[in-house]
Amino acid sequence: MSARLAGKIAAVTGGGRGVGREVALAFAREGAVVVVADLGVELDGTGGSPLPAEEVATQIRAAGGEARAHAVDVGDPDEAESLVRNAVDELGRLDILVNAAGILRQGTIFEQTREDWEATLRVHLDGTFNTTRAAAAHWRESGRGGRLINAGSDAGLYGVEDSVAYAAAKAGVSVLTLSCAETLRPYGVTANVFHPQAATRMTGSIPRDRLPEPERWETDEFDPAHVPPALVYLASDEAGWITGCVLAGFGYEVHLYSLPRRVRSLYSPGPWELDVLFDRFRQVFEPALSAR
Repeated sequence: MSARLAGKIAAVTGGGRGVGREVALAFAREGAVVVVADLGVELDGTGGSPLPAEEVATQIRAAGGEARAHAVDVGDPDEAESLVRNAVDELGRLDILVNAAGILRQGTIFEQTREDWEATLRVHLDGTFNTTRAAAAHWRESGRGGRLINAGSDAGLYGVEDSVAYAAAKAGVSVLTLSCAETLRPYGVTANVFHPQAATRMTGSIPRDRLPEPERWETDEFDPAHVPPALVYLASDEAGWITGCVLAGFGYEVHLYSLPRRVRSLYSPGPWELDVLFDRFRQVFEPALSAR
């Protein structure tokens, strides 16, 4: 067992299944004590069971690591705070927080119900805010630094027609994380977004023709076990230089995304005249759109 995260205390939400599970296992292999936080719900957020988190924690302990299971509803501010508080009270501190908990309720803007919208944002966006806020308060008070890694998605950058609530929630997670990066920097905390792209029960529910390069998703390349190495790096002491970034794992690849930037501008020497604006709007902006 290597020791890139030796002595670190890490909490991984959504750690009972999919990518979160693989991250929890990888962190433990690298020497971290892992709090496996998972409510054990179905893909749509219904139900719940402590078994997924307990099974991962048991697997870690069987391999010689140290782990604890915590069935936590991250959408509840009090429960999210208890995740951080229990780690601090029982283990002394929290060094790493990975927010990977999520649900999926598919639907276009015509199909998505208000209940779907609220349930999705409650887990992805509210949940990430709740745990991040609790961890940030601990890191500011402790002065020990920390690592925040929040799971984003390409859906939050480009949108997806049939999962509008999920896309909106993930866009919010990205902006939330970037908003925290500079605030947390003085306390030795890095905050980054990571888009884990792997074959999980979530991607398994998406029609094949909606996936990028669908034939690749059926190969070993997209096993979720291949996602964690980049997150191990981001969680390590060596990653103190990188914060406020959006990265992604796609198969055996790791990508750094550029942040939105201005690509074309239309100017007026004074207040706009509508005739001028109407005449020039398409002329100026359409070439930039066609070049995307």
